[in-house]
Amino acid sequence: MSIVKLYYQVEFELQSPLAIGSGEGVLSDSDVLLDDRGIPYIPGSSLAGVYRSLFSRDTADLYFGPELSRERIKESSEKGKNVLKSSSVLVYDAMLQNPGKQVLTVRDMVALDEYKTGIPGAKFDFQVVEPGVRFVTYLEQNINIPTGPENQNTGDGKYDEEYLLAEIAYAWMQGGIRLGAKTGRGYGWTRGLEIKKRRFNLADPEALDDWLKFDMYEDAGWENADTIECLSGAEKGTKKYDDLIKSYESAGISLREKKTYSIRLSLEQAGPISIRQYSSDVGDADKHKAEPDYMQMKLADGTPVIPGTSWAGAFRAQMEKLDPDFGRSTELAGLFFGKVKGTDKLSGHKTRISFSESALSEGRWVTYTRNAIDRFSGGVVSKSLYTEKNYVHGKTEVEISCDFTDIEENKIQRFLRVLAAAVLDLHEGYMAVGGLTSVGHGMFRVKEIFRDGTSVEFSQMDHRNMYRELLEALS
Repeated sequence: MSIVKLYYQVEFELQSPLAIGSGEGVLSDSDVLLDDRGIPYIPGSSLAGVYRSLFSRDTADLYFGPELSRERIKESSEKGKNVLKSSSVLVYDAMLQNPGKQVLTVRDMVALDEYKTGIPGAKFDFQVVEPGVRFVTYLEQNINIPTGPENQNTGDGKYDEEYLLAEIAYAWMQGGIRLGAKTGRGYGWTRGLEIKKRRFNLADPEALDDWLKFDMYEDAGWENADTIECLSGAEKGTKKYDDLIKSYESAGISLREKKTYSIRLSLEQAGPISIRQYSSDVGDADKHKAEPDYMQMKLADGTPVIPGTSWAGAFRAQMEKLDPDFGRSTELAGLFFGKVKGTDKLSGHKTRISFSESALSEGRWVTYTRNAIDRFSGGVVSKSLYTEKNYVHGKTEVEISCDFTDIEENKIQRFLRVLAAAVLDLHEGYMAVGGLTSVGHGMFRVKEIFRDGTSVEFSQMDHRNMYRELLEALS
C-alpha cells in the first residue's frame, strides 16, 4: 500500500457580500467571524459542508467521513463497533488576500407587511464582507493506492479518487460555491479565479523528499490546473463522458442528483430606485451634515445595489397577487420560497429560489428634497423636510436560480407560469422593487433574458406573445 498526497490551491473572489456570523453582536446584531488578528476568514468546517453538498450522501460519507448522529455515536461506543472514521479530505480555512483593505460594512434589514410597512420588532442589522474581496483556501486528499495490479490507475498516472477534488475545483470555477448565510438572497456568491495543484506519490523516493520539503503556504512550485477534467464538465453522450462514468463508479464517487437552472434578466431603470440604507454609526453630527437624510443602498466603493432580499420580496408579493396559493404560509410558498422552522425543527427548509444581488451602473445620482403635506389643509407638515439621494437611468442584471430537485412536475409548471407572469409585470411596470413604488420608484424594463446563459428571444410589444415566449423559455 502506497499513498498519494494531492493538494489544490483555490483563489476566489466574492461576487456579493458575505454574511458569516461569529455569534457575537458588538458592532451589529451579528458580527462577521474574525481571526485573532481581527481579519475576516471562512472556517474550513463551513467549506467542508458546502463540498459535501456537491456529492451524494454515500460519497460524502465515504470521503468526508459519516455525519455524526446519536445512533452512530451510540453504535461506535459499543465494543468492536466503531463506525466512525476521519475524512480523507482535509479542508483548510479560507484566508483574506488583502487584509489591509477596509472590507467590512453593515447591512440592515426590516420585515415588511403587505403594505410595505415595517413590522414592529423586525429590524435586524448584520456585518458583511464586501464583494470584490479575494480569499485563498486549500484542499488536501490522502489516497491509499494498492500495490497490486488493481490500483485504479487510469493509465496517465492519475487515480480515480482524484476526481473528487476535480469536481470541487470545477464547482469553484463555475461559480457553484456559495458561502455563509442568506445565499438564497444573493449573499456569499463566489467566483473562482485560479486553481493550482501539487501531487506527490510517496512510493517514489524523490517525490517523498519533495513532499517533506513542501510548504503549501510558501511553495512556488504549484502547477496551474488550466484544464479541470471531471464528469460535471464533460459532454453527455461522448466517449469521454462514458469513460468518466466508469472511473467514478470505480472510485465510489456519485454527484448529488439535482434539477436546476438559472434565469438572468438584463434590466434598465424606468424610474429612480429607493432602497434606503440607514447608518448605525454614532459620531460627530457635523461629519454627516452634508449627507442626505436617506441614501440608496450602496457598496463601500459607492456602487448602488439592489439586495437579493428586495428582489425576493418583490417577486414573492407579486406572485401572491397573481395566484393566492403562493401567499404567505401556503404550501406552495413554503415549498419554493422556504419555510421557517416551527416547533417541529424538521419542518423548516431553505429556499429553492435564489435571487442575486444587483449592482447598478451607467446611471447617475439625483438628490430630491421633499416635504410632507397635510392632506386636509394642503399645508406643509412641521419638521417634515428631508432629502433623499437616489440612482436613476441605470442598468443592472438579476439572476434567479431555481432548484427543483424532488418537486413534482405539475407544481414546477405552475410555479413557472406565475413566475413568467411576474417577469412580464416587472417589464410593464405593474411590479416594482424597493420603496416609494406608489410614486414611480423601483420600475424596470426587461431588455434581455438568458436561460442557462443562452439568450431568449421575446416580443416586447405584444404582451400575449411575450408571456407565451417567456413561459416557453422558462419551461
